Amino acid sequence: MTHLKDLNPKVITELTDRDFTCRLVTDDQEDIVKALECIYSHYKYDYLHQALYDVDYFKEILQGGRYVAAVAENRDGQVMGFGALDAHPWFDGLMEMGGLVVNPIARGLGLGDMLDDYRVEIGRTRGVRGLFATPVMPNPASQKLLSRHCYIPTGMYFHAGGPESLGASGDGFHPMDCGFSVYIYDKETEHVLYVPDEIKDFVRDIFGEVGLNYRFAEAGEGCGAAACDTDGAAGTTAGTDDSAGTTAGTDLDLNHEVVSKLLEVRIRNISPDFREKIDALPYFEEGSDTQALMMLLCMNEPMCPECYEYLRSCGFIFSGLVPGGEQDLIVMQHLRHPIYRDFLHIEPDYERVLDMLYEVNGKDME
Repeated sequence: MTHLKDLNPKVITELTDRDFTCRLVTDDQEDIVKALECIYSHYKYDYLHQALYDVDYFKEILQGGRYVAAVAENRDGQVMGFGALDAHPWFDGLMEMGGLVVNPIARGLGLGDMLDDYRVEIGRTRGVRGLFATPVMPNPASQKLLSRHCYIPTGMYFHAGGPESLGASGDGFHPMDCGFSVYIYDKETEHVLYVPDEIKDFVRDIFGEVGLNYRFAEAGEGCGAAACDTDGAAGTTAGTDDSAGTTAGTDLDLNHEVVSKLLEVRIRNISPDFREKIDALPYFEEGSDTQALMMLLCMNEPMCPECYEYLRSCGFIFSGLVPGGEQDLIVMQHLRHPIYRDFLHIEPDYERVLDMLYEVNGKDME
């Protein structure tokens, strides 16, 4: 392991040129170190994604192809901005806009906008369906930046980090909350959705705002035109195998974030055994110190509404959608601590979605 600390990182304190272009980070160690020094210039060693400070790990994920890093560099070779794209395995067809960092001495030069435009084009050339981002609610600037680049808010990611979360609120008391937003390239493919009645208006609103083709279907009736509502225009059906979730057992993919004490779960192939699989999660074990549980449900599977209703009966709240990928996902959460709405620094686009969530969840949000 070669940690950035071992290399005595240099912090650039004087800008020698203001003419910047964006480029990809190579797997050369010197190039990786320049990118990490940019992160260090703002966060020192308190960046939320601690693993990135390991130069060998950074090189490995670059070489693996899943992770793409970009920098804003001037003609003198000074790296003043950093941003990444990550092909997260749980969000098939979408890449995640990773953390964006600008050296404090280069603020106000538009490097954040440059890196966002650059990453949007990278995603387009890689042939993915779209991008998603999780801007932190203590940082309205990141929300404004995404809105300028046509990202559409689709939900909230409550308690994504603990009060001590590095690179976030870090006030020792309030959990860190994030939003979900998407930028979708593919708006032609039709999305066939099995959605509980409780959230159909929310889904209509979000899918309409994003501009996605969709239609509602009822479990057990197939996905033919006679079985579906006509809320969306006709198109090519994707991810709508009616047999999905009916033959194999429910599959739960778990990701336990130690720093934030958050358990993330992706439910695949929803089938009748989902209840016992959910009940057996370590989050519900006596003495568990996990503070929040996030569930991702595929609403292209016929048993999605039944699973949704079960989670609601277990005290989960509905917190939004991540649409537009190979599968369209419902986000649900179980929280051990309340939502501190007064603490959220939230822009109007995200506040509108938050108001819609309060309307769906009612007193469960209190």
